[in-house]
Amino acid sequence: MILIYILASLAVICGLIGTVLPLMPGVPVVFLGLFLAAAASRFSFISTPTIIVLFVLAALSVLVDYLSGFLGAKYAGSSLFGLLGAVIGVIFGVSVFGLIGVLIGPAIGVFVFDLLSRREIKKSSKVATYTFFSTVAGIITNVVLAVLMIGIFVGAIFI
Repeated sequence: MILIYILASLAVICGLIGTVLPLMPGVPVVFLGLFLAAAASRFSFISTPTIIVLFVLAALSVLVDYLSGFLGAKYAGSSLFGLLGAVIGVIFGVSVFGLIGVLIGPAIGVFVFDLLSRREIKKSSKVATYTFFSTVAGIITNVVLAVLMIGIFVGAIFI
């Protein structure tokens, strides 16, 4: 039983770290850890509606992950080629710059690909700036969702 709680705690910790790291579904991993802890207690402290709320928050975070940078670029008027650049920029940014590549990779990718689609520098710079800030907003949103989920879980135990 203690081993299950240790695994659940590790999942929550890894999930929190994953909220700022790329290619790791941070908030869903937090949910997995919380669900594992609830299951280990045979759901004696955590109700089904609480689990459903936690699941919905985890699903919302997946949407935030995939849409934050994309929507910023789209809102700023990125070309289709620029949007492709945002996706490629994440992969390239992480492999070259590590953690900071999560932030700058999509912006660099959308900037370069937008320029390649024969846009002017001013427009491509605007798109890159919007992409950067929407990516940061997405990461912050996921951190908030993860902390909220943990707060709901702990609150459900003590209420």
